[in-house]
Amino acid sequence: MPEGPEVECVRRSLKSIIGKKLQRIHLTELSQKYHKYQNKQTQFNQFSGHQIKKIERIGKFLIFKFDRKEVILNHLGMSGNWLLLKEKDQILPSHSKVLIEFETLPNVVFYDMRNLGQFKIYESYNSVLKHQPIRKMGIDGLLSTFPMDEFLLRIDKRNYANREIGSVLLDQKLVAGIGNIYKSESLALANINPTRLVKTLKNKERRRLGQAISKTLHKAVESMGSTFNSFRTPDGREGSAQNWHQVYGKKGGKCSSCGSEIRRVVQDKRSTFYCPNCQL
Repeated sequence: MPEGPEVECVRRSLKSIIGKKLQRIHLTELSQKYHKYQNKQTQFNQFSGHQIKKIERIGKFLIFKFDRKEVILNHLGMSGNWLLLKEKDQILPSHSKVLIEFETLPNVVFYDMRNLGQFKIYESYNSVLKHQPIRKMGIDGLLSTFPMDEFLLRIDKRNYANREIGSVLLDQKLVAGIGNIYKSESLALANINPTRLVKTLKNKERRRLGQAISKTLHKAVESMGSTFNSFRTPDGREGSAQNWHQVYGKKGGKCSSCGSEIRRVVQDKRSTFYCPNCQL
């Protein structure tokens, strides 16, 4: 699943469509096989002739703002992504759901193999902020200055105390944008074992973790995200963050710091990778 850094890379790659006037937003024939898109074409027709003014990211969500009050909320889901179409008759990728055509190229298409993504109209920006996953969103881990004091307050909440930190980091109400990959990498950088209960973490360890989260997420953006199977930016570039991962997906391999065997543990049905020697 694309995590916060990958979604931010998508947002930046879509900057070329900001300010462009739409001819239409077209829901593909394939999209009509799925309830969430069925009979919605008329609603999307209202954007014809209008400009995209801004694309904003909140956590793992993208918000498309126009020169009208309505906005569109987009979530990539497990396998969704955008592609810039630089030729008029360019063949659409498989599983294309939403095609946005402009008066001038490039156009863009949203494709989503597993169909877990979202592309939904809200009546205003304020109304989309009331969308429950956004309303309850935690710290943006990609802020230029990580809000350490707020992080320490949030992680100290009673409901986290008796939970394993590797599980807690996936809670978007703590830090938005962390998924399976950057959870493992942040804990590795902070030298914290993912099975530790939050209440056992000393204040200096919590601070170290906050710093590691910020550093890991920003480094991932600089690397254009992590590409394992399908992730590409809309302009077709692969990410390279996987080249510096210390632990993620490396079960049975050797820790680059101490040579110990990297282990995998399942937390809330999700895999976490770690070095049992370096991460205490």
